[in-house]
Amino acid sequence: MTTAPNTVDSSEAAVQERIARLEHDFGDLDDPGNPLGAEQFLAADERRELLPAAERLLDAFGLNAEFVPTELGGRLDRLDALARVLRAVFRRDAALGLGYGLTSYLAAVVVWAGGTPRQRRDTADLLLTDGRMACAYPEPPQGNDFLRNRLTALPDGDGYRLSGRKEALNNAARAGALVLFAHTPDGLSAFLAPGPAHPDGQSPRLLPRRPTVGVRGCAIQGLAFDGHRLDAGRLLGPVGGGARLAELVFPLTRSAGLSMALGCADTALRTATAFARSHRSRSRASLHSGRTRTALVNAFADLMVCDCLSLVATRAAHLLPRESRTLGAVAKYLLPTILTETMDDLSIVLGSEAYAAGGSYGIFRKTARDLPMIGLGSAGASASRTAIVAQLLRLPLLAGGGTEEIAGLFRPFDARLPACRPADNEPPPDRDSLLGSLEEAARDAAAGWSGEFAGPLEEAAAVLVAHARALREGCEELAARPAGSPVSPRAYALADRYALLVAGAACLGVWRHRPERGFLADPVWAAMALTRIACRLDKAAGRAPAAGLDRMLVELLHRFDDARSYDLYATAIGR
Repeated sequence: MTTAPNTVDSSEAAVQERIARLEHDFGDLDDPGNPLGAEQFLAADERRELLPAAERLLDAFGLNAEFVPTELGGRLDRLDALARVLRAVFRRDAALGLGYGLTSYLAAVVVWAGGTPRQRRDTADLLLTDGRMACAYPEPPQGNDFLRNRLTALPDGDGYRLSGRKEALNNAARAGALVLFAHTPDGLSAFLAPGPAHPDGQSPRLLPRRPTVGVRGCAIQGLAFDGHRLDAGRLLGPVGGGARLAELVFPLTRSAGLSMALGCADTALRTATAFARSHRSRSRASLHSGRTRTALVNAFADLMVCDCLSLVATRAAHLLPRESRTLGAVAKYLLPTILTETMDDLSIVLGSEAYAAGGSYGIFRKTARDLPMIGLGSAGASASRTAIVAQLLRLPLLAGGGTEEIAGLFRPFDARLPACRPADNEPPPDRDSLLGSLEEAARDAAAGWSGEFAGPLEEAAAVLVAHARALREGCEELAARPAGSPVSPRAYALADRYALLVAGAACLGVWRHRPERGFLADPVWAAMALTRIACRLDKAAGRAPAAGLDRMLVELLHRFDDARSYDLYATAIGR
């Protein structure tokens, strides 16, 4: 076991200062007199628009600078820090987080990875002057039907003629620039094109807006191109290099978006806690009810699991680029599942109030609608599971790794990360560091502890180790199949198990490299988080200790009263 000091360097301090400023400017979400409170966001959602006052706040804050690399005048130098800043936005409104923030980042990161210096400079200038972007990623065969459509770009002199439709893009009408993936005679290619909001652009035809069940404030509509002229200078990367470029940036998008979405789940848990505290002791929804206490604590433990996995997946883009594609896929695949289960459990606490359209608990219903939308896109659950299966097929040939070699993955306040270079994501992994670290971390799980949580820690870790060994045996059988034969359906069950084991290894790593003080130094969170994973792997696994439920509930209520986030950082949120 190694501990990390409770000090932060200037880079981490700057991140914390930006988050504190954003939280302060947004103010208390539950204050009915706050012009940026829940009532105003709910009203904007009913009008199917982003809250104008919130957009002006983000303009003043310069949120787009978070998406621009520091060498181009922005603030982007750590993927985990980007996600943490955006949680403050998603905590209020997922539509605002997507429509103002994440959508532009998803487009810009393609330019950072494959653009020329001039394209990078132009994109940075657009974002730093509060411009928006939109992106039409390629749709893989195993992707979501919601976005299945295509563009073609045929050579025309020294340029191309773009034709086709993309049926559903966020920010389409407001985008000053578009990142488009189109099929050319030389293969899939990427282009940086002027958007409808560009003053000099040859605007594509806007298709009718598509109403959605969640993130209703996002203007999702299509674009139609009818021989749209693109100069050769609009090409991003080499002709035919679009598929490679998309694969390079997926590790930078899959993990970051879901990490941001933890802000939504934080609001849902906070709302359910407020509901439980408002009920008298005889009510089944009160904190005197064992069912309610268990649901709240389980949700808190699940958010800690999700944040450990998010931390590892985002920092892997800097520290383990060759493994970041798999880790990003695990985050994109597993987090929506856990968060959906969490929302279902919390809805039982609220009962009929989970369906309230307004009032004190209306924000819960909105969050429950919004969260599933964040997982949509070309790199959704099916594509992510396919990436995991590919890792399982090569797992028998991969080396492992000790936790000390990858300690930087697990330290949430450590800003000492190398620059993220998307080209480094391309080579296939030569090891599986998370799974390889699992047994060593499990042996060390309860080292130095002889209290009431040493047993639960060891028991949960032992479940993970047993399942990791069974997984390796299953992967050897998969890899031994005859060449050219289809992958067994069992691979998908193994993918589920692998995702949970990676999440468990992430929790063990954060616990092993914990800070010297604070809640992360308390074994209760690790015992509860690992028990939640163990129970998902094996329903016969031991239950969480009663003392752990009580201690976690105390921390949950303390964070509620002190207005702090339900994640690894316990960030002070708007008051």
